[in-house]
Amino acid sequence: MTGINITSLDRQVKDIGQEIYAAKQQRDEKLAKSSPENKDGGLQMAIHEKLSDRSNVAFGDTAATLSISALGAEELEKVRDSWNNHPVSSLYRTEIPINKNAEGAYKIGGVSFSEEEFDAARKLVTGVGSQLKAGYLSYRDYAKMKVAQKVVENTAAAGFNEDQAKVISKAMRDYNNGLVERQSEMLSGRTTRVNDDPESGRYFGVEVLVPGSVTESGTPRYASTDIATDRELIKTLRDSIRAVDITGKNAASEIKALYQDIMKPVYAAQYPFQRESDINDALDKDVKELMALIDVEK
Repeated sequence: MTGINITSLDRQVKDIGQEIYAAKQQRDEKLAKSSPENKDGGLQMAIHEKLSDRSNVAFGDTAATLSISALGAEELEKVRDSWNNHPVSSLYRTEIPINKNAEGAYKIGGVSFSEEEFDAARKLVTGVGSQLKAGYLSYRDYAKMKVAQKVVENTAAAGFNEDQAKVISKAMRDYNNGLVERQSEMLSGRTTRVNDDPESGRYFGVEVLVPGSVTESGTPRYASTDIATDRELIKTLRDSIRAVDITGKNAASEIKALYQDIMKPVYAAQYPFQRESDINDALDKDVKELMALIDVEK
């Protein structure tokens, strides 16, 4: 590629050269870890290597010409565009700084959002996500995550363009996956044992040691938990909810019926000495939480 004389380029290209160096100094490893993978990833790495030696980079015309000539104005525009691209986690991680690009839009997951669209997308994902539990996950929580995904997908499809809707839906999926990972992290730091009860252990296979400092007796003890451990049952719940049209007029009754049908034997195994009415009350409470998510859709 032939060299490019910086003095003959538009002032904007020179600004890009300066931004490359400044961003390199400020965001080195952070950028490498947080930027989403894309087809320009190799190009970004090439720039990082070229600018890693400060002695070879200056803001004067000559040095800038050498750096820019190695890439070309078109490639530099792609780099600047990718640096203005934020991960989809920006829609639920509100602490992540978000900047507009040169066109005054927010670019999330490679897709542009106006300020109004970005605010609405973030409100949707965080609003639904706030109703999900970050902690030990029961079958109810897995069911709620699936309902939440459907609510976000339907709402995004109705209120955003196709590309934006895909980004919003991915953000919700990633958020749900993060909740599962969070549970794994919590369990890795706790003392646990297998619940070997032949009935309850089929569904709730983890017992967690409760410190004596928080028990009434002052003695540490293992406690059965609501941690869902039957992967096939989780899949059955998710697949059953996936098949329901939550926008339909019978959505509430359909979800209530399928949830109670699937979970009643599970609760009976976990609480074998409880009256059936108590188990039904527990199921009704679960269903109300599912319905609260569907109300977001309405």
